[in-house]
Amino acid sequence: MSVRHGVLGLLSGKDMHGYELKSKFDDLTGGFWQLNFGQVYSTLDRLVKDGLVERIGEQVPGPPDRKVFRITTRGRRELDDWVQLPVAQPRALRDDLFVRLLFCNRESAEPILRMINRHRDAYQLQMQKLSRRKAELLNLKHADPLSVTELLVDAALFHCEAELNWLNHIEQKVSARWATGASKHRKKH
Repeated sequence: MSVRHGVLGLLSGKDMHGYELKSKFDDLTGGFWQLNFGQVYSTLDRLVKDGLVERIGEQVPGPPDRKVFRITTRGRRELDDWVQLPVAQPRALRDDLFVRLLFCNRESAEPILRMINRHRDAYQLQMQKLSRRKAELLNLKHADPLSVTELLVDAALFHCEAELNWLNHIEQKVSARWATGASKHRKKH
């Protein structure tokens, strides 16, 4: 998701200032994606320049830099068009684990299996945290029958489960390859 369209989406609900946009975005994404203030304000500047958002003044009590923004008709059209477009490509498979596998000591299975077990532990811990977060959201469900944050937690749980399955797959392949390699090595001698 682009920050640009996230900001437009938030402003389509109500007029907000930058701090409020950041806080609302962080809250709605369940802490999985946190914006920094620089992203919010540079995005707002571009949206104003592109005519998709307009500044409506300093109407918020507090510091004078709390400028309130609202979405324009053109901005609402862009948001609606973006929501309807399919995702350009599936999620990229850019992951540190791939690079670690490339450069892990492969003289024996042990370093790879040790790395896999550490990653497995991390994903299992993450699943525990996500399960607790989901339980919290289910307790709040009366407020929003279709909680997008709950759907995001579900996606994260599915992702962790897929990663655990992939780690099990790697472990099986590594174990099978080293077992096969060891038996071939024994036959030569």
